[in-house]
Amino acid sequence: MNKIISLCSTWMHSWVKLLLVLAIWFYLNVDADECIASKTDRHRTIMEAYRSSHNWNAILTEDSLNLHENQTDLDLSKQGFHEVHWHLSSIVGEGYDIYELDMSYNNIEVLNELTFLKFYSLEMLNLSYNRIMVINNLTFGSLIRLMELDLSFNLIHTIEKEAFNRMYALESLNLRENCLITLNEHQFHFNDHLSSLLLNHNQIGFLPSVLFDSLAMVEELFEVDLSYNNFHRMPYIEAKEIGLLKVDYNQINILSVNRTYNVRALEAHHNNIHDADLFQFSSAEHVDLSHNQLDNIAGLHEMTRLEYLDLSSNNISRFDYNLKYSIRNIPTLATLRLQNCSLTENNMDGLLISESILNLDLSQNNFVRLNISHLAKLKTLQYVSLNFNYLQELIDYEHMAHHFPHLELISLSFNRWNCSYFDNIISYLNKTHIQTTTDPRDCYINGTHITDSDITDSFEPEYTLNQVKRDMNLVKNLGRSMTYFMYALYYNMHGLSNHTHFLLKQNDQKMAAMSAEIGHLVGMVAFMVTIFGAAMVLAVAYGLHILYKRWQMNRSVKVVTYNKRANEFSNGVTVNEVMSDNI
Repeated sequence: MNKIISLCSTWMHSWVKLLLVLAIWFYLNVDADECIASKTDRHRTIMEAYRSSHNWNAILTEDSLNLHENQTDLDLSKQGFHEVHWHLSSIVGEGYDIYELDMSYNNIEVLNELTFLKFYSLEMLNLSYNRIMVINNLTFGSLIRLMELDLSFNLIHTIEKEAFNRMYALESLNLRENCLITLNEHQFHFNDHLSSLLLNHNQIGFLPSVLFDSLAMVEELFEVDLSYNNFHRMPYIEAKEIGLLKVDYNQINILSVNRTYNVRALEAHHNNIHDADLFQFSSAEHVDLSHNQLDNIAGLHEMTRLEYLDLSSNNISRFDYNLKYSIRNIPTLATLRLQNCSLTENNMDGLLISESILNLDLSQNNFVRLNISHLAKLKTLQYVSLNFNYLQELIDYEHMAHHFPHLELISLSFNRWNCSYFDNIISYLNKTHIQTTTDPRDCYINGTHITDSDITDSFEPEYTLNQVKRDMNLVKNLGRSMTYFMYALYYNMHGLSNHTHFLLKQNDQKMAAMSAEIGHLVGMVAFMVTIFGAAMVLAVAYGLHILYKRWQMNRSVKVVTYNKRANEFSNGVTVNEVMSDNI
């Protein structure tokens, strides 16, 4: 009876697993079908602008190439080609070195294994804005020098496991705006130079952790973009190092991984994250967790390299204790953004203590009366924004210059200032080293905004509203832009150095190969000379031997004469004796 129950239980579990797999497969395929249908309509709309092309829905053949002598780039974009003829590669292979090929904005649906067979010199290939659905193992098998491949804005839902295996020089791969659901394990195992991978705006809900050969990678990944997908959990990518990892605009609930994640900049904003475990992100320098639903944040105090932290549009009151402890223990934190975090003067006391923060954004909160002493522990502060609050009073503002000796700019716009009080603040700031982008008219008289009153002509504002917005946007993005610029500069220089080293190594290998070939040639010549000399020596020796033999024969042969009268033979004489007697 127990065996029967056990068999029934096993059978039920198997059926449940099978049904679950079928349900997931059906769900993913339904999503893929919907994605393909919607993006097919989008492609049709985009391509309407090029319908007048004389190549619309034609086959791309050698007659369409119009190749010229010494031509290195080929632009076949915006023509509306429907198919590529297989004979195209053989034409290009006859004495032409094409380095750049642009086939974007066409109607190509299928690429076979012969399409790029002889494009051996190709370094840049743009296939964006087509209708490609599948990338098979042989499609790009001959493009061993290709460095940049753009497959964005297609209908790709399947990439075979070995599709990129022979693309050893690939540095940038753009797969954004497709219908991918997942990738294969070891998908980029042979792409050791890959530095940019864009997978945003797909249907990806899961990624295998082993995508790259992290030990063989020449350099770290500069950017991996997984934003606008269907992730519910934080994806883990095993790589040597990732410069920028973007997982924003997904459905991630918990930010947690169980292994060290070597990420320098993490963009995880606009998710549903309520619990952030940052212990495995200790090497990060830039973290954006804005527009989430954070209830808890752990491991922040371990991030000893963190320079930029954005917690905007979260309710800080849920984890303010962790934040108080963490901020003071991050020695490198330079920019802290707490915009729209439901902050009030009641939870500000002791919240912000740091010896490194330079830029602080407290805009769009609920401050009515803010005591400057609550921020007095930020001795290095250079910029602070208090825009879009309900401020009526800035307590102890008369000691602002003393509390913040390095403060250069403060923004106080769009609050509930009384004009007389606000005039006093502006007057005080004018006497110090502290500047402001605030419009002096940004205040109220008897509950009426001054811009709506009759006395606006008595003010001469230093900035207009548009200038205020412009300056605020400039300052707000300054830290992020500088960070990304330094990232880009560093990785470009690093990549250039690696590429130069690679070229030098290639040249050294070529020189070594050439030296070996010359050595082989010299050896062959020496061998031939030796053989020829030996043959000559043998020929001379043989000739001397023949002469010696003849001499010996002449010496030993005797001539016998017959005397008829005497009827007798004479004693024989040799030829040499006869010759000597004659002489």
